Amino acid sequence: MTLQNTAGARRRARRREGVAPIASHAILVVTTLVVLLPLLFVVFLSLKDIPGILGTPLSWPDTFHFENYAQAWTEGNLGTFLVNTVVVACITVAAILAFSSLAAFVIARYRFRGNQLLYLFFVSGLALPIQIVALPIFILIKHLHLLNTLTGLILVFASGGISYSVFILVNFMRSIPFELQEAATMDGAGPWRIYWHVVLPLIRPALGIVAIFQFLSAWKEFFLPLLLVQDTSSMTVPVGILSFVGEHSTEWQLLLAGLVIVSLPTIIGFLLVARQFRRNLVSGGVKA
Repeated sequence: MTLQNTAGARRRARRREGVAPIASHAILVVTTLVVLLPLLFVVFLSLKDIPGILGTPLSWPDTFHFENYAQAWTEGNLGTFLVNTVVVACITVAAILAFSSLAAFVIARYRFRGNQLLYLFFVSGLALPIQIVALPIFILIKHLHLLNTLTGLILVFASGGISYSVFILVNFMRSIPFELQEAATMDGAGPWRIYWHVVLPLIRPALGIVAIFQFLSAWKEFFLPLLLVQDTSSMTVPVGILSFVGEHSTEWQLLLAGLVIVSLPTIIGFLLVARQFRRNLVSGGVKA
């Protein structure tokens, strides 16, 4: 009886092990379809003309209007908007990584009076909606004469992203054994060398996660560029794409084509770093 019960339990376990991958794959397929279908529908509509989009959006187009993309690129000045967005996003990410990693290093690796208070000061920014401080930000940028400039956007984006970055990096740095820092100190290393040669190499997964999320946040930010930039030459993609939306009419075919164009860089970029992103998440889970 014992052997029969054991064999039965093993068979049931094997059946459960066989069902679990099927169920998980089915859930992944359904989730993928839910995410991808709206994106594919936007691409499909971007290849139609105005009567096809508004009249028969679900029907197969008689002619694919690939010229919508060329027209959207030229009339929408998308090249300038994309360059502005890339410049703002890249410099913002570099500034956030530099300042937040230094702040996190001091908070996580050194004990001093007010340490926890300083940490709470940074983290408190996560609970503050940007809309609440929009007016003070506008007044400050105006008095600094940085309205309608990429520099003003970079300063606001970088300062807004430091809270989240410090929160992530402090927890990673606290997981590093203090024995490594003590050994480096005994070898004559100062705080700067410990930060650069000991701590930073060990938190590369966290730096990667912060960089990806902050880049995407800067890329898709709409409210602050709309508030701080009215000059077309300094607009970023989320605001510049609104040029296809008129007061009395909207060029839907150009708007949809423009949305596809400005989405491609982030999609391609994520596909290129997807494997490293998964490694960083796994490393973060192990450290946590």
